Amino acid sequence: MDCPKCQATVGSQAKFCDQCGTNLVKDVEFLHQKAIDYYHRGLVDKAIALWEDAIKQNPSLAKAYYYKGLALYDKGDLQGAITALEKSLEGESEPFRVHFKLGLARYGLGDLSGCIKDYRRALELNPLSAETFYRLGLACLRNSDLDRAQEAIEGAVRLNPSYTRALYMLGVVLSQKGENAEAIGIFSKIVEISPAYTSARFELGMAYFKEGQLEEASEEFAHAVTGSKKFSPGHFMLGEALRKLGRFEDAIDAYQEVLQLNPKDSDTFVRLAECNLQLNLLDAARQAIDKALELNPCNRDAEYLKQHLEEANKSN
Repeated sequence: MDCPKCQATVGSQAKFCDQCGTNLVKDVEFLHQKAIDYYHRGLVDKAIALWEDAIKQNPSLAKAYYYKGLALYDKGDLQGAITALEKSLEGESEPFRVHFKLGLARYGLGDLSGCIKDYRRALELNPLSAETFYRLGLACLRNSDLDRAQEAIEGAVRLNPSYTRALYMLGVVLSQKGENAEAIGIFSKIVEISPAYTSARFELGMAYFKEGQLEEASEEFAHAVTGSKKFSPGHFMLGEALRKLGRFEDAIDAYQEVLQLNPKDSDTFVRLAECNLQLNLLDAARQAIDKALELNPCNRDAEYLKQHLEEANKSN
C-alpha cells in the first residue's frame, strides 16, 4: 500500500508513514485503500468497519458509502446497501454505477418500481450500457410489462447483437406475447451462436411446437436432451411432439426417460398409457393407468382412460 501523501510504500498495519510522518490511522484515503484491499481479499466485515471509520472522519466521503454499499450487497443486506448507495449519490462523481447497483439491490427486494426508475436514470447517464438495458428488461418482465420488457431487451441486443442472455430473454418475452414466429427467429440465432445452449434449444422447440411445426420441434427437443440427458422437461416435450406425430414407439422411449428421472410423474404415465393404447398394447396401457392413479388418485385423464379401457373390454 502507498502513503496517500507522499506515495511511499507502507505496510497495511502501519500507523504512521516512515517517510512523511502522516498519521495513517486518521487518514481517510489510507483507510479507504486498506478497506479496498480487505474487500478484494474477501474480508468483507473488516472492510465495512474501515469504511465506517472513514465515514465518521469524513461524512461526505462518497466513495466510502459506495463501496460500503457494494460490500453490504455482497453480504445480502440489500436494504443496508440501498441506504449506503443512496448516501453516496450526494457526492458521487460517477452516479451511473450507483444507480445501476441500486437497481440490482431494489430488484432483489422486489421493489420493481424503484428498480426500474434507477435503471432508467442509469441509462440517461450511460445510454450505451447493454447490461443496464438487459436488467431493465428483466425488471419490466417481472412486473408483467411485456411491451416495455421487449423494448428494453431489444436495446441491449442492439448494442450487443451477440449478447446471448439478452437474446434468450427476448425470445422468452416474444413467446409470452404469443409471437412464436418471431421467437423462433431469436432462438434460432442463439443456437447458431451457442449450439449447446440447452434452454434455448428447448424454447426453440416450444415455439415450433406452439406453431404446429412438430418435426422441427422434435428435432430441437432431441438436441436439448442430447446435450443434457437429465433435462426432464426436454424428454417430456420430445415425447409430446413424437406422440402428436403418431410416432408412438419413439414417444414411449422419451416418456420412459422422463420416468427414469422422475418415477412419480403421474402425467407422464398417462401419456405412456395413451401411446400404448394407440399401439393396442392394452396390458401395458392398463399398468401405466394404474400407476398414474396410484400416484395421483385425482388424475382425471387417468380416470378417463381407465373408464375407456373398461368399456372397450366390455364391448369385446
